Amino acid sequence: MAYPYWLARIDTGGPAPTVGAGVLVTDRLVLTCAHVVHGHAAVTVRLAHRPDHPALAATVLLRGPWPSGRHGRDGTGDVALLELPGPVPDRVARPAPFAPLHHWDRPPYPGLTAHGFPFGHDAGRSSEIRPTRAGLLIGGELVQLEHDGQGMPLSPGFSGGPVVDSGTGELVGIVTAAQDTVGRPLPPGPDGRTPPALRIGQMLPAGALARYVPELADLIPGAALPADQVRELRELVLATGAAAGPEPADPLELYRTATAAQGLLDPPTRPGTLWETCWYLLSEVTGPLTGRHPVREFAALLAEGTVERTPADRDRRSRLLRVADGGIRLGHPGRTAAAARRWRPILVEIGHSGAGRGRYTVAVRTVRDGEPGPAVPRTLGGGELQAEVLREIDRQLGGLESDGTELVVFVLPRKLLTVPVHAWAGKHSFGPLGADHPVVVVDRQRRDSAADRRALELNWALRRDERRTLVHPLDCAEPGEARALYHLLRPVERPQLPVLPGSPKARRYAPLLDAALGSGVHAVIWPEWTCGERHQPGRTCRGRAFTARLAVELAGTPPSELPERIKQLRHQAEEGGDPEGHWAAGLVLLWEDPSLLPSPHRPYPLPPTDPPAPD
Repeated sequence: MAYPYWLARIDTGGPAPTVGAGVLVTDRLVLTCAHVVHGHAAVTVRLAHRPDHPALAATVLLRGPWPSGRHGRDGTGDVALLELPGPVPDRVARPAPFAPLHHWDRPPYPGLTAHGFPFGHDAGRSSEIRPTRAGLLIGGELVQLEHDGQGMPLSPGFSGGPVVDSGTGELVGIVTAAQDTVGRPLPPGPDGRTPPALRIGQMLPAGALARYVPELADLIPGAALPADQVRELRELVLATGAAAGPEPADPLELYRTATAAQGLLDPPTRPGTLWETCWYLLSEVTGPLTGRHPVREFAALLAEGTVERTPADRDRRSRLLRVADGGIRLGHPGRTAAAARRWRPILVEIGHSGAGRGRYTVAVRTVRDGEPGPAVPRTLGGGELQAEVLREIDRQLGGLESDGTELVVFVLPRKLLTVPVHAWAGKHSFGPLGADHPVVVVDRQRRDSAADRRALELNWALRRDERRTLVHPLDCAEPGEARALYHLLRPVERPQLPVLPGSPKARRYAPLLDAALGSGVHAVIWPEWTCGERHQPGRTCRGRAFTARLAVELAGTPPSELPERIKQLRHQAEEGGDPEGHWAAGLVLLWEDPSLLPSPHRPYPLPPTDPPAPD
């Protein structure tokens, strides 16, 4: 786990001071418990890992409904959001990354660690804990925590403190209560019996936190839509509620109408606002569904109920309708599903040259509607390959029309597929190629085989209308046999996308890549690194954490949009300040859509299984 640069100590001061913990979630916002700052409009925040840094004054920006909660004094809604006077620089502290939704409450269960400031430990302490496996949510949102029997138990001073995945350091929730009565005399209850000794606590998980703090929804991966789409939908829903004054419709009835086609159960607690309904659909309804996702039905219902009194109302209604159409990419008004697939490829073909060892043939050209443009093949040495290819890609980018999205396609021999072309960067570039543009690799051996090409065409004929990606993760410790993987992926009706937990440079993963390509699968993903950790039962290593996180991140991505989604994840890694340490470091996407690239085996530009191109 990374060092907790995001851990904060909260001091209220005054005649009856209280001490609690908090966690930095953006460069200016700190999460803690409402009961820690109860009765205070301003508090003092100290960064635990920087004892020499001056204390920061913070204002209480938002409070949950604690102490009354949803059902009386049950501890629900115990969250507060603090705002610092200015952003904290990266060199001082960094926000905590959130773990994917439901990553921690389903097998294989990760270990959890809580951080806080119990009495007498001003520098902070940690406690190894585990959630109860029964799945019971207290008040519909709180998770009971249990001490593992060793080390520091939860106690007062942990309130508001972060609960993180012990293996990745990602934020799972915050501690809202702690009770340790082991070794203490307890008064008898009303029936005269002495209650049992306890070492337990309560956690408000990230999914419940975003119910009260909508701004967190954009930061928590694993929702039914990608983060940029969650952000736009959040803004629309909150604007709809604010514009209408009182909620324009009963949130529960809207939920029931939106989910009528799936017959889903009601939420465990009645949603009180439009945002609570929206977030429940985004965070809890993430599995395979028939038809479009209910959150889009919900957006359509909001659009129908919007009265266009002002230009802002008309704009909001129009955007909601675009959200409701499952084929439209949010944030790009007016783009249909067909337009979203309108890639404009730049084909970069690299092969070994007969001119000698370390020499390569290179041809770079654009492709439009399956027809390649002119290219002048060149022979280059390994030392000049990267610079010359990047220079030619820039030249081709400058000639692309604005009616589509660029897609840089490297066609490589199988032995060169592990060359990190997505990470290539020019002398004057601020970032790698794959973080600025969608970059994919294509296997030349599969492309040159007529039988393999036919299998790929049949696979894409079924992937074309799918609106989600189903990942098939391979375990880094026991990846299985290549033959078994081939037969798993070979039936074209199976939509699984194999994810290798490490680079196919490794001897144990190379046969798996061969099997996946031979099966006709539409895409394969792997990181350029290989997990070198010792694998222990019940522990999550880097490879397992990578495949689990990727499955969540890609769940709402159509196969045709994978290049753009992978580019976004690469950009997130670069933007985070620690590209090599980011979970998405070195993402490689092998992806080939037969409708985009000319076939070496057919006299016509498009395969017969592909639908006609839109006008």
